[in-house]
Amino acid sequence: MSVRSALLVSLAAASLVSVAAAMHTHLVKAEPAVDGMITETPKQVRLWFNERPEVALSSAALLSSDSAPVARITLGKTDDSLSVAGSIPVSLAPGGYIVVWKTGSADGHPVRGSYKFTYSAPTGASN
Repeated sequence: MSVRSALLVSLAAASLVSVAAAMHTHLVKAEPAVDGMITETPKQVRLWFNERPEVALSSAALLSSDSAPVARITLGKTDDSLSVAGSIPVSLAPGGYIVVWKTGSADGHPVRGSYKFTYSAPTGASN
């Protein structure tokens, strides 16, 4: 095989891997927002994806900024087929948090991710 042929085969293979990766479910929006700053304690986590998430395979956990467990969040269907949501079962203290989520792609592959947000209580407010 010539160097040129090997290079073309390598480029084609890399393109297929990129296309396959792009076909999997990925997070497109979240509430609380990715890297967001909120001033009211959140009541739920809602996640939107580029394709319909597999609700039965979806779950989330809320961690403190130092990765200590805060709460498990049971995710369920919403009025939008591209999102899942679940109530936060505890009251949050001001600080940084990490949402760790997982779901499944239509092809059955598990997809996982995480993002951070910060809850900053309004001045003079108590939680």
